[in-house]
Amino acid sequence: MAKLELPEETRARVEAAGEADLLIAIPAALRPDQVRAEAERALAHLATTGDYARLRTVVSYPGEAGAANGNEAVPEAESAAGPRFLPYAPPAAQLSAISSISWLAPAATYRFLFNLAAELKVKAMAVAAPDLALLQTNSLGSLVAPTLDGGWDLAMPVYPAGKLEGLLNSSILSPLPRALYGRRVRFPLAQDFAVSARMVSASAQPRSLPSPEAHSLFWPATEAVLRGCKICQVPIGVHRVNAAEGIDLSTVLGLTVGPLFGEMETHAALWQRIRGAEPVGGAGSPAPAPEDGAAADPRSMLETFQLGFRNLQEIWSMVLPQATLLELKRLSRLSAEQFRMPDDLWVRIIYDFALAHRLRTISRGHLLGALTPLYLGWVAAHVLEIGSAYPAEAAQRVERLARAYEDGKPYLLSRWRWPDRFNP
Repeated sequence: MAKLELPEETRARVEAAGEADLLIAIPAALRPDQVRAEAERALAHLATTGDYARLRTVVSYPGEAGAANGNEAVPEAESAAGPRFLPYAPPAAQLSAISSISWLAPAATYRFLFNLAAELKVKAMAVAAPDLALLQTNSLGSLVAPTLDGGWDLAMPVYPAGKLEGLLNSSILSPLPRALYGRRVRFPLAQDFAVSARMVSASAQPRSLPSPEAHSLFWPATEAVLRGCKICQVPIGVHRVNAAEGIDLSTVLGLTVGPLFGEMETHAALWQRIRGAEPVGGAGSPAPAPEDGAAADPRSMLETFQLGFRNLQEIWSMVLPQATLLELKRLSRLSAEQFRMPDDLWVRIIYDFALAHRLRTISRGHLLGALTPLYLGWVAAHVLEIGSAYPAEAAQRVERLARAYEDGKPYLLSRWRWPDRFNP
């Protein structure tokens, strides 16, 4: 497939900016003065370490609405040694696909940024989330260093998280790609990451996908595996709790787990050959975990699970084998004190929903809606189990679940290859 073309306005600005060593790319619209202030402060701090003072840096962002049309007045760098600011005009397809969750950007956005970095001939690119916490916490250097100096192609962040935070990541978004693609990446849908020139060059080329990238998400670690790139993880001091105020849980699952299931179908030929999961490279000490806030009431989540069992029998029976339904029936009768969801049961549920997503057993929207009470059942069990545990014990519990995904992969392979013949 031909290389993506930049809009004429953006290409003219790239040519004016010239080549760069480092691109700091921001995938969402922000005020130019805010971007300038945070970038200059972060780069001033970065210049105090190593040889980073000599880096030719470009900071790129969509800017406010006018920037996309090239009407925004762009501040010039104070001197030739300072960063250059390059607002870009995203393609119309990208603008129409912006997610209703502010911290999610479509894959087309990141493909565009890789192409922009390739045009600038950068040595590395750092993608910073729209809240600019990567710049505000002086974490930029830690994330960029492995891709500039350390021989790594992708540096993924390890965010500090409380034991009851990021449960969607711990239960599905992290362990499922880990089992599929064989890399133990803690936050595979991270908003902040850095890539080398090698990965920029490889990923600037679009891939043939069964559905438009505007409707999918960008999974940096999966991209690195597909491109044969080396991955490392870097602890950074950004406490990131992805919020989705005003958006119901079924929608959140549809916008995150749905695209993950779609990626499974696209890359089935790859992940079916992979066995086990290996650690990725790492450097630095983890930042201290924040104190946990008040946990959600597990009893209300358990009631939602029990209500789902009563009302969704018909849908669940189209997705889950009879043995799983019998286990869920047993769980639905337990009190909160007794309620626990075994890891192997949860793993089989996710694998069966992934298969139903592929086969379109029911509409995909209804499918992710039917997963919601099951997910709340898992969360209730997890909170009840580790609510009083020490952080290290909670981390070990999450690791056991991730290994259960790896151990359960033969079940997925059998169901995926012979969905009609294999019925446990």
